[in-house]
Amino acid sequence: MVDPMSLTAISTAVTAAAGSAGTEAGRRMWGSLTDLARRAFGRGGEDDGAAPLPLDPRSEEQVRELAALIFTQGRQDPRFAAEFREWAERASALSVDNSTVTNNFSGRGGVVYQGRDFTIGG
Repeated sequence: MVDPMSLTAISTAVTAAAGSAGTEAGRRMWGSLTDLARRAFGRGGEDDGAAPLPLDPRSEEQVRELAALIFTQGRQDPRFAAEFREWAERASALSVDNSTVTNNFSGRGGVVYQGRDFTIGG
């Protein structure tokens, strides 16, 4: 079992959340991660005067920076580590399907059903 507070595990979870931010479920998961980071680091708001947190899911560099900040904070603060573990458990349930399917049909007529996760008939 991988330690959920290892840099690799944190980077994987944060990267997966950033990569799924284009979906509704992914936006919610990314939002909950950024809320956790803002609470932990006490910055990120426009009016707090501190350097902004790296929270742009489209920026690979910011995603890596956020993972490193979370790793460091988790090593220093057991309460934060527990909160991140809870977040990571919820995030692991978020499935992102980046699969590609190519279908080629040839031959004579007939009915072709193409799709995903449906049932035909009763």
